[in-house]
Amino acid sequence: MSKQESRLLRALVIVALLAYALPWTVARSAPLTLNAYDLAEWTSLHPAQRATSPPLSLPLLLRAQLLILSLLIGLAASPGKSRFGSALAILLLSFGQLPPFEFVYDPNNLNYRQQFFLALGSLIAGMALLPGWRRRPSRLIALALAGLGVVCALLAASGALAFFADAGPRVELGAGPSLMVAACLGMCALALGPVLLDALRRRWR
Repeated sequence: MSKQESRLLRALVIVALLAYALPWTVARSAPLTLNAYDLAEWTSLHPAQRATSPPLSLPLLLRAQLLILSLLIGLAASPGKSRFGSALAILLLSFGQLPPFEFVYDPNNLNYRQQFFLALGSLIAGMALLPGWRRRPSRLIALALAGLGVVCALLAASGALAFFADAGPRVELGAGPSLMVAACLGMCALALGPVLLDALRRRWR
């Protein structure tokens, strides 16, 4: 990716992080107006989520967004200061995904294990995609990650509505899912744009 494309990708990642922090569910009851992080934690406590296949599937879809964004931060970094800033951002995001300290005493807890492995994946894979480490075309990886982000966001939003329909409280989707999908689609367009333009030029030569 060019430096300009890297800057645009970083801007879209910031928009996606904002989307993650915005409400994903909105209800008259304030405790059920939740952003993606809190929604994942709230739904992970419900016994029905333990019986899904895979277990805790809705929290996984919600938490996977931070894994995807950590990897995209690595891809968006440029050599130099940007690389160190991105490494710090990946480190902070990974740290923020860690389970509470009780995980040390309860390693078989499914919820804690899911958080731990996602945090570990964010750290290792995110750092591996920083400039100087990656060896594969960043454009294709960005397209795959952004596409996965769209799928996870749509499935998580649908799953959240279904979850609350079964659980009883009436909720609506907030701005978070829509903005997340829009940001990820923007990343897909950024990754695909030059490829499509090049194909069109070749076709009309």
